[in-house]
Amino acid sequence: MPRVTFHAFLVLLSVTSCFGADELKEGLDRGVSFLETRLAGDPDDFFAANQLANRLLRRTRWTGRLDDLRRADEITTLSLKAAPPSMNAGGLAGRARVLSALHRFGEAADLARQLKALTPGKPLPPQLLGDALIELGDLDGAQRAFDEMLALSESGVATEARFAHLAWLRGKLDDDAQHLDDALTFARADSDRETLVWALVQRGEHAFRRGDHATAEKLYVEAQTLAPENWAVLEHLAELRGAQGRDVEAAQLFEQTAKATDRPELWQALGDLHAFYKRPAEAKTAHDRALAGYRASLDRGEVLYVHHLAGFYSDSQEDAVQAVAFARRDLELRQSGAAWDALAWALYRQGDFPAAAEASAKALATGLDDPHVLYHAATIRLSAGAVKEGQALLRRCAEVNPHFAAFHIHR
Repeated sequence: MPRVTFHAFLVLLSVTSCFGADELKEGLDRGVSFLETRLAGDPDDFFAANQLANRLLRRTRWTGRLDDLRRADEITTLSLKAAPPSMNAGGLAGRARVLSALHRFGEAADLARQLKALTPGKPLPPQLLGDALIELGDLDGAQRAFDEMLALSESGVATEARFAHLAWLRGKLDDDAQHLDDALTFARADSDRETLVWALVQRGEHAFRRGDHATAEKLYVEAQTLAPENWAVLEHLAELRGAQGRDVEAAQLFEQTAKATDRPELWQALGDLHAFYKRPAEAKTAHDRALAGYRASLDRGEVLYVHHLAGFYSDSQEDAVQAVAFARRDLELRQSGAAWDALAWALYRQGDFPAAAEASAKALATGLDDPHVLYHAATIRLSAGAVKEGQALLRRCAEVNPHFAAFHIHR
């Protein structure tokens, strides 16, 4: 799943579901402004704080701007200071969501367990716990949590999307597609625009990863019609355009989204696109902007971009020592297949092929069939002298996605 992807798929508050895209954003803006004023008048109003945090999280998911996420971090901290978890389950849930969005997955899991003890029989705690456990690499634990979530609630977008993600990580690609189809069906039956746009993008990304550009195109364009300014729609469409060879359009979309959000990973994507199409000067400008954003995040004490920095130093601005350092730091935060793959590729860049092969094996241990992870694994094994194994992985990579060598962005 994409970075709005899985750990960012938050439980939504109820909104007037007939809102168009502009009205939805305006409604969130009004709600945030009202609640900020209310909280300024009474800093101990933890009910207002919890409502504000939820709206900030929804707005950052819609716009991509991280200042709302950082503000939600502040607000959820204040909420739990104003009222302890025993009196403030909403504040505890909000805090778990924020920590997960900030990639502090271990802390998020701890709070989800605390919330589960406080509110037994509710579906939200196992949902939050499962989301965190997926990133921590505990897929069996996540499966149990999502099974519990389903037992406590009706099937819907939230459950189907999570089972889809688990299926992808275990290499059950057809199951993943079916769960995403079911999630999209549920989203179409609901009238909530946010959820439908999200579901369209997720199903489109699955198609893109399988090399089905026609289906990805159809789904992304539908999402764009519903939400022309939604950052996730635009960045996924930009990636597709890059893979289709429509690089000028892709660059325009990436630049538009990067300027609107100022997210460093989008500046990196723009730089990677320019590098892929042999425009080194433009690539350097965008990569410098990305690195400045990554460094600013680190300077704030965040770990949000540790994983991205491992990839950045492996491919965008090659520095194997830095790549390995950030990949190892990423593994301290989570032990997912993506984290092990980042370390494997960084070690490959450093020339340590045996260690790279060992880390790559861990990335594939769950059955993960992601085409770019498979490509990394194949390249590593070929370099380590395991020719037959490397060739087999390349064949599997081509089976999963015949266009795996086309442009793609780091997620």
